[in-house]
Amino acid sequence: MAQIKRLSWTNASTAVARNEDVGFTVAKIEIFNLSTAAALAWTADMADASIFNVGVPAYTTTNGITPLAESAAYGPAISGFTNASPGVITCSDTSKFGIAAGDTIKVTGIADDGAAANSLNGTFTVASLTATTITLNEATNSGYSAYVSGGFVIRVSDSSGAAIPIENKAIRGVTIGTSAVGGNSESMVAVCYGEEPVV
Repeated sequence: MAQIKRLSWTNASTAVARNEDVGFTVAKIEIFNLSTAAALAWTADMADASIFNVGVPAYTTTNGITPLAESAAYGPAISGFTNASPGVITCSDTSKFGIAAGDTIKVTGIADDGAAANSLNGTFTVASLTATTITLNEATNSGYSAYVSGGFVIRVSDSSGAAIPIENKAIRGVTIGTSAVGGNSESMVAVCYGEEPVV
């Protein structure tokens, strides 16, 4: 028996490429446009970013299907950390990791200048956040070294103090490019088949 996952979506008024997590390495994908009755296909034997339009027939080599296998992702990657009152962390997508106001987070892997007694690597409490920033309860403007590069945020506990298990949120799936995602406002269905057998 093979791994199979069905995806469905309706494009916004302007269709854009999609990253889809299916939980396995994709060996084949079939895409059906419910609005136009078009059928598309890709297999692992084809080039990345390609797609075959079954009905035309036509083979496109750009913006089709590309396998997506991210490395381990346990928390948002940090791209900045201000020495301010309160401290503010700039990072990748916070919603993917479930971070919320009141959570305790651990900052790890930061390279800082080492000019002060305290490193920015440590445990902090989230005061508020956006998709790409985390504002802390703690001030980092005095006694903390300056941010240089790198680092990750890991969610340690929620606002009630309950521990959060570390979970790998990396995507294993596909990028569905603009040649395969369908047109504006169109309804789509994709069936992904895995390369690993299920026993």
